[in-house]
Amino acid sequence: MNGRSWLWRAAQVVMILAILYGIYRLLAPELRQLTAASLVEWRPAAGRLLLSLVVLVGFYLVHAFLWRAIVRDLGIGLPDARTTVRVYFLASLGRYIPGKFWQLAGFAVLAGKAGLSPGGATAAAVLGQFGFLATGLLFVAVVLPDWTGGIGARFLGAILVGIAGFIWILTATPTGRRGRAWIRSAVGGRAGEKLAAAFDLAERIRGRDAIRWGVGYGFSWILLGLAFSLFATSFMPAAAEHSTRLAGTVAAGYLAGYVVLVAPGGIGVREAALTGLLATIPGVPIAAAVVVGVLSRVWFTIAELLPLALLPLLPATRAAAPPPAGPHATGSAGPAAGAKDE
Repeated sequence: MNGRSWLWRAAQVVMILAILYGIYRLLAPELRQLTAASLVEWRPAAGRLLLSLVVLVGFYLVHAFLWRAIVRDLGIGLPDARTTVRVYFLASLGRYIPGKFWQLAGFAVLAGKAGLSPGGATAAAVLGQFGFLATGLLFVAVVLPDWTGGIGARFLGAILVGIAGFIWILTATPTGRRGRAWIRSAVGGRAGEKLAAAFDLAERIRGRDAIRWGVGYGFSWILLGLAFSLFATSFMPAAAEHSTRLAGTVAAGYLAGYVVLVAPGGIGVREAALTGLLATIPGVPIAAAVVVGVLSRVWFTIAELLPLALLPLLPATRAAAPPPAGPHATGSAGPAAGAKDE
């Protein structure tokens, strides 16, 4: 590893420590009162905890099959259930390797081995991440209006509308097509070809498909909120009256861990954010907030690994369409690739 890489890693560590220290300073008075006995007394109700895990697995499976829907709707291919779960969940484990690109690299490699266009499958994952983050921000604005404020919600809505409008102009208007042609010629070479393939893929996005993906990701946030509410109230039943706040808490904590690029898998950042946000809910003791925040990492990890353990039970009835030949194979597929489920 060269000196520049070491410097970047050191900067990552410093940024993570700074974030964690800031949250610690906010919670310092309460944390000083913690004892081992106060932490141990928070034991979960087994039935509610198990149900929360089932719902969380459902949240992750919704994401896997939304990725499959994007792959299908863009004409990239149609992987079967087993291939979908294997590619999505194995690639997602790349989040735990420092450097966010490993997850996307995993999609490219695993999709290629499954007979899908590597570039197209990766582009579908990127679209999915954008949809997930955008609907997550809206979810937080709706569920926790007192935290985001009316101005913040309107500002967020304006940003999302602006991004959607820019994408529409770029992919569906004559002005956008001229702009894409100019960018493609200005870049030139192999990079220009890859950019052209990406533009061609973006042009396939249909409004009704984008709306369907957005609704799906919005529904997944509701599932995540329900799962975390069950998880948190398995430790502290009295918090059930604040289920909406719990749903918003996990959404905000999940987004914090997702967008802090220096933390692999959001480790440390998500747990600290959850602990800090839980501590602001009336009637939630700091000891319970710490237990729920820390153990949530185990809970999330188990839910991500369970679908891989269930792979042998999933049907493998339809092979993915092979990637086509030609310079624009990154975002293309053969005629059968866009076939719908029968």
